[in-house]
Amino acid sequence: MRVIDAHVHTLDDYQPMTPFQDMGRVDRLLHWMDDADVEKAVMLPVVADSSPDNNGECARWARDHPDRLAAMTDVPLHESNAGERVRAARDQYGAVAISCYPSTPDLAWLTEPDADPLWGAFSDSGLPCNLHVSPPNYSHVIAAARQHPDVSILLNHFALPKSGGVAPDDATYGGLAEAADVPNLFVKISAFYAAADTPWDPACPTPLAYLQRLVDLLGAGRLLFGTDWPPAGRHLSYRQGVEIVRTFADLSDDDRGLILAGTAARVFGI
Repeated sequence: MRVIDAHVHTLDDYQPMTPFQDMGRVDRLLHWMDDADVEKAVMLPVVADSSPDNNGECARWARDHPDRLAAMTDVPLHESNAGERVRAARDQYGAVAISCYPSTPDLAWLTEPDADPLWGAFSDSGLPCNLHVSPPNYSHVIAAARQHPDVSILLNHFALPKSGGVAPDDATYGGLAEAADVPNLFVKISAFYAAADTPWDPACPTPLAYLQRLVDLLGAGRLLFGTDWPPAGRHLSYRQGVEIVRTFADLSDDDRGLILAGTAARVFGI
């Protein structure tokens, strides 16, 4: 079964992983992808003081390995030139999406008229918008997705339910159930450790319960698998992260195929 890992970080010196900061090297990632029979991975740049050019590095690695790697471009969407950078990302970096870890705790501004030019840039570029969003901002992101139905919006890491106290048995998933009829809003089934009560447990009962809730609410066609390698490597091996969904999740073959690759292939055009 085809597998696309929709969430990895790739850099030679990944400081948050110290003393194992070389786990993010591209050659190591490709090795583990081969070992786990993963066809392709989508890189999310980590643009930080220790890796200021990771947008360019990820773009270069995607050009060097076009059959194995694709790259997002990191753009701080609150900055005044964000729209310009979104429009340029495909030509400049070969981006398949824009990644943003918002610097503001309240994302209501994404729904306000001042943000319309930014969303216009997404619409014109055809690039998805990949966001790191927790439950307090679900309503804002859902509203933005409704306002801009031609822009695909993706949420990292199960939409970070545990950070907002959302339990797997919450029928509303902290309010995310309101997105059931918003087909351009997607959720990544990534960073299982962040949704786990026992992140060292390869059975991952709590993350798999969140997964089932999301399948019920949104459908597999709006879910994308990702490992969040290398941070996930603090807890499980790369292959274990893949097998959680490929082998152990209670899914139909059709749903498994969509989550492991089909949705990502459609959203990113890869």
